[in-house]
Amino acid sequence: MPNKSYNHLKSAGEILGMGALGAAGAFLLGRLGYKLFVSHNVSTVLQKPYDENIFETYITSSRTNAITIVDTGLRAQTGKALMRPLGTPFPMPDFSSMRLDTAQLNRFPATNDIEVDTTLVLGKKAAKPMKLDIPILIGAMGYGLQLSKQAKLALAEAATKVGTATNTGAGPFTDWERAAAKHLIVQYPRAKWNHDPAILRQADMVEIQIGTGGLAGIGMAYGWSELAPEVRQALELKPGEEAVYHARLPEISRPQDLRVLVSDLRRITGGVPIGVKMMCGNDIERDLAIVLDAEVDVIALAGGQAANHSSPATIMDNFGLPTAYALCRASRFLDREKVRDRVSLLAGGGLESPGDFLKALALGADGVFIGTAALIAMLHNQEFKALPFEPPTQLLWYTGKYKHKFNPKDGAGHLANFLRASMEEMRMAARALGKTALRDLSGDDLFATDEQAAKVANIIMAYRPTS
Repeated sequence: MPNKSYNHLKSAGEILGMGALGAAGAFLLGRLGYKLFVSHNVSTVLQKPYDENIFETYITSSRTNAITIVDTGLRAQTGKALMRPLGTPFPMPDFSSMRLDTAQLNRFPATNDIEVDTTLVLGKKAAKPMKLDIPILIGAMGYGLQLSKQAKLALAEAATKVGTATNTGAGPFTDWERAAAKHLIVQYPRAKWNHDPAILRQADMVEIQIGTGGLAGIGMAYGWSELAPEVRQALELKPGEEAVYHARLPEISRPQDLRVLVSDLRRITGGVPIGVKMMCGNDIERDLAIVLDAEVDVIALAGGQAANHSSPATIMDNFGLPTAYALCRASRFLDREKVRDRVSLLAGGGLESPGDFLKALALGADGVFIGTAALIAMLHNQEFKALPFEPPTQLLWYTGKYKHKFNPKDGAGHLANFLRASMEEMRMAARALGKTALRDLSGDDLFATDEQAAKVANIIMAYRPTS
């Protein structure tokens, strides 16, 4: 009687053998085809003149970069000013060449049982100072003109969870953001909205927007049809009226007028801190002199790496002092003017990590504000609702294709976690420096690994002894 099991195994072996032969054949044919393909194309590249040679594309692209190629294509396609989001992609001087010192024996590190003071008071001499638990604030990002309601709620709820402030940005004040935020900075924009005393009285701080990262001082206009009905209502626009964002505040036609505006806002609000937001140019000291003469409580510096929802590429890529340079110059100016007891200094633009935040504080900032880093943290575990066909920011923009898929509760939780983790790392770093309060950080806690950084920050070079 035939052995069926043997026959089945034999048949299976024959099939596997045939399959192996087929695979080997396919492999050999594949190698032969690949060899012929490579041989033909390499020969073509090595024989054709450059004006007919595909290798010319490599030479052209090696002289530039992918960003420039795409930018050029988009300008060629539309014939309009190129608008890009979230800051310049081109490198600028930053804090990476500065390092923090280490307490060992000459001075001892602080022990783990010592609590590090992370609090920040804005408006030290104001009638109603704003007291925050941490020195990291949420930067100015506006509802409707930039972010969706869901994204703004996530920012406000995250800020409340960790005891910091969020900012209305250039968009309109809303009751729901006010309700969600324990500490709300109301921006007084270069537009007609948010100027109502009834709104200003609800602010924990008012920030006069002179300029901002990525936009400097240029004007913008949003057509009636470009804005959704609820945004037009929040901006209190009349039928057919554009939302106009002026190049400068209409109330300020001469430098002295800023002092009058600050005084009026202080009176209207009953004494909350009054700040100024400005992008930093090379005349920063002259601008700061005018700001100090106006007797502001807070100065928020937007460095050259600061971002915006949509900014002209030329402004982003070519304007503004790098954040590290602006901060060092502003800090030295405030020290010379002996106003640090009444004026708080905030810095933002390209600050992404606890190390950046620490170095900014050591260079003279009282606090920092973040934008892009906050958005990235909020998007954690939600990016793939848009990827791979759309950028993740389509979950956050007011005009975003997937904004209704963004979960604000999850976003708020992840941003709060990012801020908590950053603060824990900053506490560890403070102890390693032998400090018990973040406000005690100074330039003496830094050294530089290149000459330019040493000169900019007025700190010691790493190869030079401290004594």
